Amino acid sequence: MTQDKHGFVVRGLLGLLAVVMLLFTLPAYMNTSANPGLANLTGEAASLGSVAGAFLARQLGLALIALYGAVKGTTQPVLIGAFGMAFLNLHDAVFLSAFGNVGPGAIAGLILGGLALVVMALAWRRARA
Repeated sequence: MTQDKHGFVVRGLLGLLAVVMLLFTLPAYMNTSANPGLANLTGEAASLGSVAGAFLARQLGLALIALYGAVKGTTQPVLIGAFGMAFLNLHDAVFLSAFGNVGPGAIAGLILGGLALVVMALAWRRARA
């Protein structure tokens, strides 16, 4: 794979996905119900020391990796960041939908995951050319 930097579209879209993820993640550390994926949790599961904390840590880590990929702009970090965003969002959306909780969180996950797949396809296509 080449180490050329990708153009504004690929880097900008990945950066936008990372910023959107951070906008939903950072406020949820103060109030876990502020995140659409955590809104249904109650009791101990909604605390940062349990399910909500693990979910937010995973979300924050992948958003920072995607942001690094957008800033660095070379093929491998872009693909890693886009894959992380796609996997996180699509797998959450699929499981939320499968268990009958199709709501704003699942729909947002499908949209963000689909956009991350577009970033992956654009970055991969350019790397193969």
